[in-house]
Amino acid sequence: TLIAGLVTAAAVAGSVLFLARQTKQSVDQYLVANELAGARALAQGYELWDRVITSFIDYPELRQYFYEGVELPEDSTTRARVLAMTELIGDALQSAHWLYQGKDVALLGSVDPESDIRSDWDDWTQFILTMSPALRAFVRERPLQYPFLTRMLDTIESATTG
Repeated sequence: TLIAGLVTAAAVAGSVLFLARQTKQSVDQYLVANELAGARALAQGYELWDRVITSFIDYPELRQYFYEGVELPEDSTTRARVLAMTELIGDALQSAHWLYQGKDVALLGSVDPESDIRSDWDDWTQFILTMSPALRAFVRERPLQYPFLTRMLDTIESATTG
């Protein structure tokens, strides 16, 4: 029975060591998967914004409604383009927030260690909301669709009125 006890103890010890090794490998795989997910989130944010930039290249006259504080135009064709661009920008900014939400921003930084990705995106969002009356109105009309933009707009407006 002593030999059986030693064999059993050795088997349990071997099982524990094997389990510890598997657990470490699982943690390593999780970290790699999280880093890949963060890189993909970052890429998706850039892809959405690339669509915005492409639209500005195709219709440069629209930039003034987002960068220079110009109100919505009366002309129906230009107005429709500004509103379409407003939705595209709103989607890009809100989606980027959702992509970053719950991600470890330090891990996202491993994609580009020199940049503070989240604060740069938040600064950009604040700039566009501040400069675009069309985007502000669009977000106010759809607070449930754009909760992050709505909260940021509330912060901007409270800072300028209080």
